[in-house]
Amino acid sequence: MRTVLNGRFGQVAVITGKLPSHPSTYHHNSVMGGGQVRYTSFCMNGPVYTTRVMDCVDDEQVPTDKDGNYTIVVSLDQDRPHNAKEACGVAYIQRKPSGDGYRDSDFGWFQIRNMLPDTGFDHAVQNTKTPGDEVSVMGDYLPNVTYTSKADFETKGCARR
Repeated sequence: MRTVLNGRFGQVAVITGKLPSHPSTYHHNSVMGGGQVRYTSFCMNGPVYTTRVMDCVDDEQVPTDKDGNYTIVVSLDQDRPHNAKEACGVAYIQRKPSGDGYRDSDFGWFQIRNMLPDTGFDHAVQNTKTPGDEVSVMGDYLPNVTYTSKADFETKGCARR
């Protein structure tokens, strides 16, 4: 699933949602446990003609609260809020100043990969059938994007979720 993020809407894009459960693989676990999906990643990619991956976090790098909800901040490095860090319960992805690589330095592709969903996980993006049914199919697992300023995001403080 992907969308365009654009710096003209705000310095900081804030993505929130519920992270599907997943097996622990980060420390080379010998046996992968169960989960709603095998793997989820969140990435900023370059322009459509290169789709170069610029910066990513995977499911094990995204802090969640007790209900599995996450917050990811995307911004240019100089606009990164001081509280956009794991210690504050926030994952961070850098948006590159190259933008679309041509004329729009505010452009960026944001992509979420939700790999190998369990057949019993009804909220997987793979279960959407027609454009517009994402909200009804994915529910809380559908990411939500809002824009804000660096200063406004910093007013939230640093509260570990």
